[in-house]
Amino acid sequence: MALNKSMHARNRYKDKPPDFAYLASKYPDFKQHVQINLTGRVSLNFKDPEAVRALTCTLLKEDFGLSIDIPLERLIPTVPLRLNYIHWVEDLIGPWDPARSALRRGIDIGTGASCIYPLLGATLNGWYFLATEVDDMCFNYAKKNVEQNNLSDLIKGICHRTNILLFYYHSASPKFCKHWGYHRNHGRRR
Repeated sequence: MALNKSMHARNRYKDKPPDFAYLASKYPDFKQHVQINLTGRVSLNFKDPEAVRALTCTLLKEDFGLSIDIPLERLIPTVPLRLNYIHWVEDLIGPWDPARSALRRGIDIGTGASCIYPLLGATLNGWYFLATEVDDMCFNYAKKNVEQNNLSDLIKGICHRTNILLFYYHSASPKFCKHWGYHRNHGRRR
């Protein structure tokens, strides 16, 4: 696993890469993809999509308590790199202050089957997300991943067929707009 100096300082994998031997002992689905060489070194074939999927699912379960399903036919995200982005966004928007009660909202355009950014952002920081996707398979997996992790109150999904996302905001139901703080008729915040 290529972990290096460009990893965010708060990234849990920066100085402590995943322990494949430990993870294999705990997760049978992951164990079947682990290889042990003659010297006892445990490794993973990163060119095998099934192995990468098993690692992603295992890390999300072990380190974040998230259970996801990802089809092999779609992008399989690597957890350490996606976690970097979450930490960089944290740096940009600053710490959340519950006394100020300012909710953090994000839009993930093209969330993919894993819905990894919204899942990590909601789990780690309580952020609200609008996750959009045009691919039916990805949208269905993303929706299932959100629901099975009980994060539907923080993550809303849209499967849209147009490039004009703002149109959806403008024509969205009043309940949706109220939830996200937008006025239905003008598409601006109240």
